[in-house]
Amino acid sequence: MSEFDQSKWRKNQLLEEAGLLNENQVSQVNKAISDAIKSIDDSLSYRVLATAVAQILQDEYGTHNIEPFMKVLHAELGIGDSLNEEVDEKKIGEDFSNEFNVRARSQMRNNGSEGKIEIYDVGRVGDSEFETMINFIEEKGFKVDREQSTQYLEIEPGERSWFPTLKFSKS
Repeated sequence: MSEFDQSKWRKNQLLEEAGLLNENQVSQVNKAISDAIKSIDDSLSYRVLATAVAQILQDEYGTHNIEPFMKVLHAELGIGDSLNEEVDEKKIGEDFSNEFNVRARSQMRNNGSEGKIEIYDVGRVGDSEFETMINFIEEKGFKVDREQSTQYLEIEPGERSWFPTLKFSKS
């Protein structure tokens, strides 16, 4: 009996919760691809396979699916940023500050699945810039909660201040 692989189990749990894993479909697609490769050349080179997969993605699935496909592929292969790695709280805040040339602070909760960024050195963030900021966060693999986010600075003298804030969660 083989040892239980907790890391693989956790990764599959996260993929399943994200709606990215259906074991029956995965095994059916795996068998179909494997059979197709064997019917062409059972020693098919990785270059030919990679080129064929790229053409299928572009022609059949559309280029908008390439980035999410690569995220899942990297997670399955254990390469780089996978679905089960914690988000580096400081890095996302630093990247945001550098991208928009603002002083911002990020906070992450629930093992990096939820977070917020507060922007400290501006008043109101303009509509188009706020939308660009939302897109920046969503390109990092998060979904911005637009109802909980605000582009306005509110100050109550003698009380506290509410800064422009983006609240987001893992998509």
